[in-house]
Amino acid sequence: MRIPVDGFTLEGEAHLVDGAAAAVVCHPHPAFGGRMDNPLVVALAAACQAAGLSTLRFNFRGLDGSEGTATGGLEEHQDVVAAVAWARAQGAPRVALVGYSFGALMAARALAGGADAAALAAVAFPTTILGDAPDRVAVIERALDRRRPWLFVGGDADQFCEIDRLRAWVAARPWARHEVLPGRGHFLAGSDEADVCARVAHFTREATCVP
Repeated sequence: MRIPVDGFTLEGEAHLVDGAAAAVVCHPHPAFGGRMDNPLVVALAAACQAAGLSTLRFNFRGLDGSEGTATGGLEEHQDVVAAVAWARAQGAPRVALVGYSFGALMAARALAGGADAAALAAVAFPTTILGDAPDRVAVIERALDRRRPWLFVGGDADQFCEIDRLRAWVAARPWARHEVLPGRGHFLAGSDEADVCARVAHFTREATCVP
């Protein structure tokens, strides 16, 4: 299926359930091989499907069957906004964002920009990409301050994630929480993958529950 953006379309794969909330799952950095068929991305979508949610995975602009030109993260958050709009147009009453690494960062930027998302689950959030640039940090804080349910989950040995920064963000925001996997790094597989998927599916199901 195709997701319209601005003058081009993205390739995606959807699993739709009538009347169900949806999870839009965003993949890692394209420069390091990130695509919608990344094993953890596929597993996250499968776990959300098993929890009764509709799901949507897609390739960011300029990758494989997606049109447009990759921008290295400058504009890819607009792809997330478009994916959320597509899921809503299919009838999803609420949409949660689920992102792994770069995908979590783009999901957060989309939320900061006003994406119609009910929650965000950020796996292995790459804070080191932000550095100390005030404008980049401010975007994430703006996303957090939209007061949507928010889950950070990842390892305390992740070289791309500053645990103390996550703790500081969450400490002042009761709608956000941080779940730490002791001794785990940025790349999650096997039992770690299953653990993360279970946490994300549980969070996403609860955060998108429609009375």
